[in-house]
Amino acid sequence: MDTAWIVLTLIFAILLLILLFNKKGKEKPNREINFNENIVINELKENGNNTPSLRMSFATNDVTLKEVINVFQSFGLLLNNKGIFEKKINAESVYYVANLNEPGYFKDDQNIKGFTFFYVAKNHIFDRHVSDQMNKDSESVLKHFNGVYLDNHSKDS
Repeated sequence: MDTAWIVLTLIFAILLLILLFNKKGKEKPNREINFNENIVINELKENGNNTPSLRMSFATNDVTLKEVINVFQSFGLLLNNKGIFEKKINAESVYYVANLNEPGYFKDDQNIKGFTFFYVAKNHIFDRHVSDQMNKDSESVLKHFNGVYLDNHSKDS
C-alpha cells in the first residue's frame, strides 16, 4: 500500500511539472487584444512580420518640428538617428512615429501634416503593452494637435 501512494505521488508530481514547464502554453498569448477600428495590419511579405499602424492628419498645417519634439517628449517619444520618433516601453518593446508624408522622416520642419504610429509585430504575435500604449499616446496627440484619424484602407489617404 505504501508503494502505491509513492507511485501515485510521483506520477502527480511529474504531471504537475509538465503543466508548469509546458512551452506550448507559454508561446500562445492568453489575452485577447481589442484593436481600435483605426488600426490596420500591414503585411510585410519579405520577413513575415506585421506592422499595426495608426495614421492621423492635422486640421492645421502650421505644426513645426520644434513643437512636435516638445509635445512628444512629454510622452517619452524621442527623435532617433533615423529621423523618426520612438518610444521604448521595455527592453524588447518599442513603437515608432513617422511623418505622415513620404518618406516618413522628420526633416527640417517640412511637410508635417500628420503622423503614422506603428510597431513591428514579430512572429505574428501582437504585444498588448505596445498596442495599448500606442493607442493611449496617439489619442492624446490627436487631441493636442486637433487631428483626425485617416482611413488606412483607402489608396488616396
